[in-house]
Amino acid sequence: MEEEYYYKLLVQRFTDRTATDEELEVFIKLVNEGKLDAYLTEVMNEEAGITENDEPVVYAPAKTRTLWPRIAAAASILLAISAGSYFMLHKPSPPRRIAQIQSQEIVPGRNQATLTLANGQKIILSKGLSGKLAQQGNTQINVNSASEVVYTHSGSKSEVQYNTLSTAVGEASPYPLVLPDGTKVWLNSKSSITFPTVFTGSKRHVEITGEVYFEVKHNASNPFTVKAGNQTVEDIGTAFNINSYGDEPTIKTTLVEGSAKVIANGTEKLLQPGQHTLVTQQSFQIQTADSEAETAWMSGRFIFHDEELHTAMRQLARWYNINVIYDYNPKNILLGGGFSKSRNINKVLNAFEQTGAVKFKIEGHTVHITE
Repeated sequence: MEEEYYYKLLVQRFTDRTATDEELEVFIKLVNEGKLDAYLTEVMNEEAGITENDEPVVYAPAKTRTLWPRIAAAASILLAISAGSYFMLHKPSPPRRIAQIQSQEIVPGRNQATLTLANGQKIILSKGLSGKLAQQGNTQINVNSASEVVYTHSGSKSEVQYNTLSTAVGEASPYPLVLPDGTKVWLNSKSSITFPTVFTGSKRHVEITGEVYFEVKHNASNPFTVKAGNQTVEDIGTAFNINSYGDEPTIKTTLVEGSAKVIANGTEKLLQPGQHTLVTQQSFQIQTADSEAETAWMSGRFIFHDEELHTAMRQLARWYNINVIYDYNPKNILLGGGFSKSRNINKVLNAFEQTGAVKFKIEGHTVHITE
């Protein structure tokens, strides 16, 4: 009875992503021994809403939600698991592994950013900084005891100057940026924010590229607006994430807390928590968001829930500073799972390969996706 309870608990912690590295090692061992098959099947069937009375149904892999047949549930998905990461690919196939991946190591990105002052001076931000960084008019820039880059304005109003915080491919900001109004900002890889050293007038306005997370200090009399591409977001007491990479098909704004107004293509929509907008030059939609996956980078993780292969590889490319080349056109491959951004990409690609549905070849910092 105790053993059954432990097995169920282990599977639950795995599916909840709360398992420790030690528990994952035990999980892998028990999976290989076949001792968790019944418990995994039960969890998969519950997730898919399948009961004992259901007949096995197979859906095309292009569906964004794959259902597992009652009897074949455990066999229809291959789990490629290693300590600290796990993957599920919705395409059953025998496992295979390619030695070419193991021969070269591509390490993760680093916590670094560049602060460009109004006079063009550049300050490299890395872990371990403290104290005063610079002075911009009556605004002082410091790294405080909470490891935040803080802009503090004092004295009379001064000439407005603009600074830019940016990250390159393979970088993420090591500190949250605290703007002069108290708004906090985080930058993902290949991103930037341009902002004034002091907010004046009736509006607080910044502009971004890439992916940026905001916790806005709300002030109804001084609205906070963010321009990203062809859209503008106005906060109404808000925490939100904007993904505006130029190589993505849409600009995605995900609301985590509060409410926000998104203005694009001559119209505006009000977001509620758990929703996101998708904006292109021609369209503007509101959908239910996958907030966990869309903000996972904030906690140093990648999380994929039925993520299309090309989209997942673009995320990996920005962090691992790799070029991705498709030697063929893979279709209907959806990835699920998560892993720490501190892991070498070789281990990630090996986990993908064990599903048997995709293969990789590494040449320097180029990753080929092959048949």
